[in-house]
Amino acid sequence: MLEDKFYHQLLKCFNQQKRWINQQTNQIDVLPGQSKFLLCLKEYGPLSPKELGNHCCIDKSTTTMEKMNYIEKKTQNQDKRSIQIHLTKRGYEKALQVEKISNESEQLFLSTLSKEDQVKIIQLLKQINLFMEGELNNGNTK
Repeated sequence: MLEDKFYHQLLKCFNQQKRWINQQTNQIDVLPGQSKFLLCLKEYGPLSPKELGNHCCIDKSTTTMEKMNYIEKKTQNQDKRSIQIHLTKRGYEKALQVEKISNESEQLFLSTLSKEDQVKIIQLLKQINLFMEGELNNGNTK
């Protein structure tokens, strides 16, 4: 039965949390998908477009975020081919708001679990992700 499948339950949780976060971030003028970029740049600092895509697990244009003055692209060491993406002051402020919304989301979605189960589910998901990253990097995609 579909309801008993891991991937189905994981996808449902992901979509419900994503929907909730998008409803909240829409109120602060952050478009769907931008939350990850803002949080990633806040956490890691300036990144190349490729690094940003890898950390966010997506490959998406940042043009809209530039127009909204959340990020700026800067060349590195006079090499115009080497670009890093930086948060602007406005982008950092938005990242703080998104971080608050993400934390509220996590508290809400995990509130039905004990603290021990919360830690355990995160550990289990990390274990699965590490395994799958290794499988995909080794070309084992069957």
